[in-house]
Amino acid sequence: MIENTPPRQLPVCLPPHSDELLSSWISRHAAFYAVPPLVMLRHCLPEASALRAADLHLSSDQEIRLANIFATEPAVVRRMTFTNVAQSARRLIATRPTQHCTNCCPGGAEPAPVLRSQLLGWRITCPLCGNRLRDVGVRELPSPFQEYRSAALRGEKLLDEGAERGIRAWASPSEIARLLLMRRMTWPPPCERDLWRFRVLGAHSDEAGQ
Repeated sequence: MIENTPPRQLPVCLPPHSDELLSSWISRHAAFYAVPPLVMLRHCLPEASALRAADLHLSSDQEIRLANIFATEPAVVRRMTFTNVAQSARRLIATRPTQHCTNCCPGGAEPAPVLRSQLLGWRITCPLCGNRLRDVGVRELPSPFQEYRSAALRGEKLLDEGAERGIRAWASPSEIARLLLMRRMTWPPPCERDLWRFRVLGAHSDEAGQ
């Protein structure tokens, strides 16, 4: 009977940062309670396999259970995940932070909170303040593509609406990205053994050559 008792609300619940990722929030609680992050996750969701899985796939029941344990609303938990992101855009979500906003990324905290936007490959601006996102661990240099900023912002909006809000354009976000990032084919076309040079976003060479 005790084994079936759902976990109770945590004695101390840390407030999430704006746009914080669910796995980051759980990891900060784990650090506070001095347990491994996966132990904290499985205390809440015994069936959970990994923090990454919780970020990508969370059922309504799991959202409710997490909300009860962390003293918040299910909608708040859902906004911290990528559950709403269209399946075709999932390949554009990084596995670790690749960018940050100098205004909105919290500094000085341990462990440092991770924001959703830090993993979204289609974002070039911060969704909170609109500032340009900076690469993580790279010395800031003037962008050689400044003249294309307006076009890039339109592309970001197009991809963001398709991925986050399901607003369909003439192609899926991942297909648009493939077209934008595709290297120009030479003419006449290269021989088959050279098609690997035209791989984009992990596509197989025969896909990229089509």
